[in-house]
Amino acid sequence: TTSDLTSAGDTFRVSNGLITPTIDPAPTSANHTWDFSNLQWVTQQVDSFVTVGNTGAIYSLVFSNIIINPYRSNQAVIGPDLPSLPQLSITDVYYFYYNSSNAYDIKGYGANLNGLQTPLPFNNLDRVLDFPVNFGNTDSSDSDYDLSVPGLGGYYHQQHRVNNVDGWGTLITPFGTFNTLRVKSVITGRDSLDLDTLGGFGLDLPPTTEYKWYGQNKGIPLLQINTTNTFGFETVTSIVYRDSVRNFPSAISEQAEAPFSCNLFPNPAGDHFSLNLNCKQVANARIGIYDIKGRKVCDLFNGQLQAGNSRLLFKTSDYALAKGLYLLEINFPDKQMMLKLVVQ
Repeated sequence: TTSDLTSAGDTFRVSNGLITPTIDPAPTSANHTWDFSNLQWVTQQVDSFVTVGNTGAIYSLVFSNIIINPYRSNQAVIGPDLPSLPQLSITDVYYFYYNSSNAYDIKGYGANLNGLQTPLPFNNLDRVLDFPVNFGNTDSSDSDYDLSVPGLGGYYHQQHRVNNVDGWGTLITPFGTFNTLRVKSVITGRDSLDLDTLGGFGLDLPPTTEYKWYGQNKGIPLLQINTTNTFGFETVTSIVYRDSVRNFPSAISEQAEAPFSCNLFPNPAGDHFSLNLNCKQVANARIGIYDIKGRKVCDLFNGQLQAGNSRLLFKTSDYALAKGLYLLEINFPDKQMMLKLVVQ
């Protein structure tokens, strides 16, 4: 029910799991046991749900929590960046939710478009859950939003979501064992572009499926596995689960006093990945990749980095990196950092 889902002020630590060929989220039934105890974490973050008033003046106005507002929201969370369009960068995305006694809905997004804070309210809401959630329930919703970019054109996104509560039973993850309801959401959508220079065209998106396991009083799904269906084949694209704090073994842990900070993106990586480094001063650095057993795979960089921000871009094919889990080691003369890198 509504009390089992998130509220403003809630925080949750989650792990992004390693995608392997053995993970199959599809099996389900009544009184089912889903054993995902062998999930391996890759990265972690803390999801913090905040009041709409804490997201900024523009968002607070558009998504204000008042009864006459069609975009009424009572909480928001920072979400993943949306796909960027030609000449348009979409970053710092907020998801705006309304948790009511009847349903849990997404009312829209907020995002920085080329650095400008822009609300993206849905013309029709995206219904994530219909309360009360019971085994065997099915519901659906149609949602859409549009965006006009001066000098570029227009963008229109529409989607159809079908939710099916298709299982109940016991879920086992590295975080623990829980009684759960399983909700399977199948989403089909279409993107349309009307560019000033090229004209208009549309693209049907590959169907995606969200497999979510909910527990009473747990706020967010204890486990969510997303897949994409391409040419009849379902491929796992992401795994996120509630978790406790995980640390690298001390031999490869990040050293707090390291004279630099870094960001590895995207991770998991596809055909490329970038390493953004911020150094306090000019320094020589060596960057290498090792397999999970500690054997060196290749050298990525050996040279001098300038003070400030440096961005290094690498193609996985240039280093013959097969799918799997690696350790990326960054060495300065007296400091070291190691990160997990997943190639999928």
